[in-house]
Amino acid sequence: MSEYIAASIAFLIPLIAVYIVQPSVAKVALAKNFIAEPEDKLPGIPLLSLGGVSMFIGINLSIALISNRTGFVSMHDLLAALIVLFFSGFLMDTNLAFRYFRFAVKMLAAILVVVRFHEGPQPLFSMLPTWMDVILQIGFIVVFMFAFHRLTKARKTLFLLLGLVNAIGLGLYFGTTANVQYWAILAFSLAGSLAGILSYSRYALYRQKPLPLIGHTGIYISALILATLWLNVLFLNPIF
Repeated sequence: MSEYIAASIAFLIPLIAVYIVQPSVAKVALAKNFIAEPEDKLPGIPLLSLGGVSMFIGINLSIALISNRTGFVSMHDLLAALIVLFFSGFLMDTNLAFRYFRFAVKMLAAILVVVRFHEGPQPLFSMLPTWMDVILQIGFIVVFMFAFHRLTKARKTLFLLLGLVNAIGLGLYFGTTANVQYWAILAFSLAGSLAGILSYSRYALYRQKPLPLIGHTGIYISALILATLWLNVLFLNPIF
């Protein structure tokens, strides 16, 4: 399959999945009274906090259908981390998680990505001991996820747009300059899901429909994928 066709399909599958899944998510969230935090509400329109469910479905469906065997195997640890974030994010979005749960989940996801990455940690700073290099990589992912979550919660549309631009740029980089197609597919899958979330939000507000807001699940999934992609940019272009 041409890399351009693969990238286009990888973008379209999550985008379409958002439009298919969001109405069902809205019905479930309304039935279970999973309402978003007070500062996220708009008058007359119930904003619900399970929008990340459609992102998770779309991204994983895109990766499973478009990636070849080598690419899928290369991302299996990242997919495991996404599953952890999906279920933990669901608990947080439904207010079932305790206070320190968020930090523990981010640490676990980062460890899965770094320590199990390609059957072992890749060196980022070759002059440092392996254990210190691993700690720095885990720290990079955790800090990135924390910062992206805080900023997105404060200015949701702005930072989701920045995430979309980042994902498209990284997809083009991995698809052309770096020629690593499975990371390009991952980037375009994230871009498609973010484009779907943003465009569906406008559609739901215009049509006065219940809007499943992107909550902890969607933000953490986006942050982990972006952090992993940027980490791979550093692997391909080492600083030291």
